[in-house]
Amino acid sequence: MEQDLLLEIGTEEIPARFIPGALNALKELAQERFQQSFLQYREIKTVGTPRRLALLIFGISPFQSEKTENIIGPPKQAAFSEDGRPTKVALGFAKAKGVGVEELEFIETPKGVYLGITKIIKGLPADVVLSELLPQLISDLPFPKFMRWGSSSFRFARPIHWIVALLGDRVIPFSLEGISAGNRTYGHRFMAPEAIPLKRAGDYGPQLRKAQVIVDPKEREVLLQKAVETLAGQAKGRVLADPELLQEVNFLVEFPEPVSGRFDPDFLKLPPQVLITSMKEHQRYFPMIDGQGDLLPCFIAVNNTRVKDTRRVVHGHEKVLRARLSDAQFFFNEDLKKPLHEKVAALKTVVFHSRLGTSFEKVERIIELAAYLSKKLAPEKEALVRRCSLLCKADLTSLMVGEFPTLQGIMGREYALRSGEIEETAQGILEHYLPASMGSRLPQTTTGALVGLADRLDTLTGFFGLGQIPTGSADPYALRRQAQAVILIIWDKGYSLSLNEVLEKTLLPYIGRFKEDTVAIKHKLLSFFSLRLQHLLEGEGISREIIEAVLATDWDNFCEMRLRVLALHEFQKHPDFPSLTIGCKRALNILKGVSPSEAGKITPELLIEFEEKDLFQKVQEKQADLEQFFRQKRYSEYLLQLAQLRPVIDAFFDKVLVMAQDEKIKNNRLALLFQLTAFFNRFALFSKLDSTFFS
Repeated sequence: MEQDLLLEIGTEEIPARFIPGALNALKELAQERFQQSFLQYREIKTVGTPRRLALLIFGISPFQSEKTENIIGPPKQAAFSEDGRPTKVALGFAKAKGVGVEELEFIETPKGVYLGITKIIKGLPADVVLSELLPQLISDLPFPKFMRWGSSSFRFARPIHWIVALLGDRVIPFSLEGISAGNRTYGHRFMAPEAIPLKRAGDYGPQLRKAQVIVDPKEREVLLQKAVETLAGQAKGRVLADPELLQEVNFLVEFPEPVSGRFDPDFLKLPPQVLITSMKEHQRYFPMIDGQGDLLPCFIAVNNTRVKDTRRVVHGHEKVLRARLSDAQFFFNEDLKKPLHEKVAALKTVVFHSRLGTSFEKVERIIELAAYLSKKLAPEKEALVRRCSLLCKADLTSLMVGEFPTLQGIMGREYALRSGEIEETAQGILEHYLPASMGSRLPQTTTGALVGLADRLDTLTGFFGLGQIPTGSADPYALRRQAQAVILIIWDKGYSLSLNEVLEKTLLPYIGRFKEDTVAIKHKLLSFFSLRLQHLLEGEGISREIIEAVLATDWDNFCEMRLRVLALHEFQKHPDFPSLTIGCKRALNILKGVSPSEAGKITPELLIEFEEKDLFQKVQEKQADLEQFFRQKRYSEYLLQLAQLRPVIDAFFDKVLVMAQDEKIKNNRLALLFQLTAFFNRFALFSKLDSTFFS
């Protein structure tokens, strides 16, 4: 009979930012371990709060699935004589395994046919398997940071206080770090702290609900959002949409109880983002806006207990926020005492990286690289780009950014405008940090785009020079994100740039500073950008085969590369695409091991068969158009021109023997194939397109 499993890990408060990842990891690990343990189940779910992570698995089979195991014995030829009688070797093997000779069978292996037996291993009871699986599951849970407590080497996000492990109505017996699994959970720390004995796994959610804990984060978030929106409506406003804040607050509480408060409208003279950040980052309060999107002097705070004296609780929240906003007002007024350009010199005391110099030195590198990009892409913007580059990091020395690092760029724009800088310079300071994350908005101004490119290219080059190249999941300096931002900005703006030339320019200030020479660093950067490019294109739904085929060519331009990949992606729908590609691969196979110099140049007089003459003529006719289309980046038309060659290519391979006995004729035909395949290989390496890709 199927049964349901509950595993609850009761802890001290786990940081909210740890919990979503931990719940996902708990589910994935459980799925993996159950599969490895041959335990069948119907459904799996994880739930949690700051004080508990829980795994619910429904419909677990009472036993493991049966397994079959092949036991390999002697080779077939050693086990039986020529007349088919078992030899002493076969008899000995059967006796050793406790079976009759008639139960032996022949088993195909990579080394040949062997004698063997297939053994059926019956499954163990589920509770026996789980008593070993569950403690290991808890031990293997990953977190961004761990804690150790007591004298043990065991580590977890926070100290574990209790464990519930129930299969149906029975406790799964195991112990972890001196804590024995049982059937007792605990309610809300303040409103229902008593132990709650559970009779069965299915009682978990309802019993905790009675004890003032909403354990399902989805249910908790719906209730939280509805309550917050209700309060905002009562204040004639609405909550500023912020999914990240909603998720964080959801994992800070077990029973959300929101209240609304107000602050002095005089604080609205501060930049809106300062108020929003003060409320969000320090207090986890929800700001409110009116119908026009302007901030209201109101907020919503979420408590983790039922509020008896609402006025007193709200007064406490208002008092704390007033202190925060007063600090922000002081920082803002102090920062305005100096214009932004006078803050640049202070960057000499701000370390960018111990081995890459100060932020002032980084700004100097950004100025030169951004100016170089501007000369190539927007010469009329060079003065603006230089000014924006000079000021782009100046707000790092401000009191406001010192208190709220996430306001970098935002305060730079604000202070630039108040210092008399023109709008595009100020906007560029803000936008050079964009995109802040995948899928977020990109720079709109040319100035912001060019300064942002220069900043990221310098960062990537510096860290690659230090050998800080991302590996696996480790990317402490977010270099993957930086490289992807470079590509996305270039795509969005349609910038035609030679990546090789740009990287050579970026590396100039670093010559002699690293152990590796700059050529080696450049090649590593090119490979890294290639991987990021592939990742982004796969994210657009383009197959890896198509991307790798184009990337395998001699490319040097992100925009051209994307256009070629998209063109080939669309072209695969053309009815001639499979046969055309197979024909190209057939030609490439014939040319393996042959160099163009061996084949020599085509001699038209040596073309004998009609089909080879026809192919030669059609290739000559297409050559000028193909050159023009490729040069003008009209890649779809380029591929359509190739598609028109399909009938003559097919006819050539059907009727013409390339490897003729006459050496001159053979080499002439090889030279014709070299000319033909050059048009394909210039666009993509078609040999990388697997034949199964077309089925």
